[in-house]
Amino acid sequence: MNIDPHKFCVAPMMGYTDLHFRYLLRLISKPPILYTEMVTANAILHNENKKINKLEHNNEHPLGFQIGGDNEIQFEECAKIIESYGYDEININVGCPSKRAKSGNFGACLFTDPKKVANLSKCLIENFSKTVSIKTRLGVDNEDSYEHLVDFISKVSDSGVKIFHLHARKALLTGLNPRKNRSIPAINYDRVYKLKQDFPHLKIIINGEISNIDKIKEHLTHVDGVMIGREVCNNPFILHEIERSLDPSIMKINKEDVLQTYFLYIRNNIKYNQKITDFTKHLAPFFKGKIGSKHTRAVLCHELNYVSNPIDKLEELINEEVVWETDGQDLSTRVM
Repeated sequence: MNIDPHKFCVAPMMGYTDLHFRYLLRLISKPPILYTEMVTANAILHNENKKINKLEHNNEHPLGFQIGGDNEIQFEECAKIIESYGYDEININVGCPSKRAKSGNFGACLFTDPKKVANLSKCLIENFSKTVSIKTRLGVDNEDSYEHLVDFISKVSDSGVKIFHLHARKALLTGLNPRKNRSIPAINYDRVYKLKQDFPHLKIIINGEISNIDKIKEHLTHVDGVMIGREVCNNPFILHEIERSLDPSIMKINKEDVLQTYFLYIRNNIKYNQKITDFTKHLAPFFKGKIGSKHTRAVLCHELNYVSNPIDKLEELINEEVVWETDGQDLSTRVM
């Protein structure tokens, strides 16, 4: 059974969806499209920090690149660069409510200018041979009526965009920080469902507070796909659970095998003067709920940077039987 890569996908998340986390997620599940952290057009064109190239990847296809910006000429050049790196999709960020995004006139504030978003989209479409998509909110501040949303989708889709990822709440650019805006105001799934009814020719992907299989199945009766964010950071193996719920013939995977493969990846890819925790911070959820998980998390996210042989220490840690035990029980949770 071939599962559409947009049927369930992983949201672009700053500080999380780097190339190491994406590599780990691809070990867990093959179908979903994964997205990079958002990168601004300026950063793509100038890449002043040569130490970190946000365009690099491990061929973890299907793979999308999320871009932020508001300059059509820059978008034309960025599209060509992103194309040269072999990405399968470019996603425009029209949902980030941060002060940085607001000051740079990108992210959620672009929702109020659908003509601008349409022009940016067209620049990408004309210079990128694969898919261009939009990630947005249901509205911004007081421009949050269903009519505003329909106007935005209509004008942007006229430019050629056929895939929209919708975080099912509006963005608040004043009075609330971005972290709180992930849960406030209340989620509004029904509006996304209605949008799919009114735009049946578009692929509509729903996002926001999606954390269990039953809800995912319910969403998929109304829209084309689900985009999962923070839950994947807390429980990466939810991707495998979703995959098996859609195709029960998929074989269960062994958590320890995934961990051992990722360990080899770390050993083969860590560079001199690079923090090993750039890799190992993504492993903390593997040990959530296990004996000594608080200590294990501290080691993975911080302490490994200060030991003389971090690779050896990591290998020793992941091979300790006790770190796999839950309340003194057996190791049955190693298999998903």
